[in-house]
Amino acid sequence: MPRSRRKAIRRSASPWGQPRSGRGLSASRGSARRSAYGRNDGWLVGPTWLYVVAAIVIFAVAAAVAVVQATGSDDSTEPAVVQESVVAQGEQGQPQQSSGSVEPTDEVAQPASPVEAQQQTQHEEQSEAALEQAEQQETDVQETLDYEQTDEQPAAPVDEADNPLRGFLVPIRGACITEFANHLPSANREYRNDGVHEGLDFYQWASCTSINYGTEILAAKAGVVVRADLDYVEITPVDWQRFSDANWEGESILDELRGRQVWIDHGRGIVTRYAHLSAIADGIAEGVEVQRGQVIGYPGESGQQEVYANPGTDIHLHFEIRIGAGWLGQGETPEAARQLYLQAFGLAD
Repeated sequence: MPRSRRKAIRRSASPWGQPRSGRGLSASRGSARRSAYGRNDGWLVGPTWLYVVAAIVIFAVAAAVAVVQATGSDDSTEPAVVQESVVAQGEQGQPQQSSGSVEPTDEVAQPASPVEAQQQTQHEEQSEAALEQAEQQETDVQETLDYEQTDEQPAAPVDEADNPLRGFLVPIRGACITEFANHLPSANREYRNDGVHEGLDFYQWASCTSINYGTEILAAKAGVVVRADLDYVEITPVDWQRFSDANWEGESILDELRGRQVWIDHGRGIVTRYAHLSAIADGIAEGVEVQRGQVIGYPGESGQQEVYANPGTDIHLHFEIRIGAGWLGQGETPEAARQLYLQAFGLAD
C-alpha cells in the first residue's frame, strides 16, 4: 500500500478526529493535550484545575469555621461547670466566697440554665428546712427540761366556750349578785315546810341598782321561749289560804308562788326561768327565738301575798338556771351557790 494511503488511514482512525488544519500529527497532538487538561465546551471559564483548587479552599474554610464554633461552645459551658463545683464545695462544708468579693475576670459569666437554677433553689430550701428543724428540736429539748424541773404536771386546758354553764348575762342591767344568804339558792324557806330557795333574787336594796315595775329584764342567753304566761291571773287571798292549807306542798303550788313567768330553753338541758314578773314584753311568746340581752319582761311581785295585801312593796326578779330536773347550786351552801352563779355570769375572781 502506498505510504500516503497508510497515513490517511491512521488519521481517520485517530481518537481525536480530523484536525481543523492540515498541520499534520503535531497539530492533532496539541489539540489532544488541550482537550485533556483545558477543554472548554462553552460553559466553563478557564482551566478545570482552577475549579478543583477553589473547591478545596472552600472546604478548608468551612472546616475551620466548624472547628472555631465547636471550640466556642465548649468554652460557654465552663461557667456552669465552675458553678457546679462551687455548689459541691458548699455541700461539703467548705466556705464559699461571696459574690461581692469575687475578683473580676476577663470571662463573661453565662446565666445559669433553668435546671441549674431549680437545683440551686432546692438546695437553699433544704438548708433552711434543716435550720428550722434544728431550732425546733432545740426548743423541744428546752421545754422538756423545763417540764422535768417542775414538780406538778400542767393542768389540762378547759374549753370555757363549750361549757353550757358559761356565757350568761346578768338579767338586770347594772345589777350585782346579792350577798344576802336568804336571796341565794339553797337558802332555807321555813314557811314553806322547810323548803329551799331554788334561784337568785334581785331586789333594789340588795342588787346595786334601781329595780321597779319599769326595769327591763333581759334574756340571760340566746334560746327559745318555752313558756310565757300571757294569760296569767293574779292570786287572791283565797289562793293564799289554799296554799297554807296544803302546807305549801306540791309542785303546782310552788309554781303558782312564782307568779307570772317566762322560761327560755338554751339547749343541752339548760333552761332559765324569770319569775314574779309584772308584765311580759311585747313579742315574747312560746316558740319565739330570743337573743342574749333581749328584753323579755319587767319585775313585779306576782305570786306573792304583797300583790294584794301591800302592792309595790316586794318588787323583785326571781331568776333560776335549771339543769335538767335540778337547778344550779342544788345541794350546795348559799355561798357556794353564789360562786357558781358568778362563774356563770363571768364575774368570778
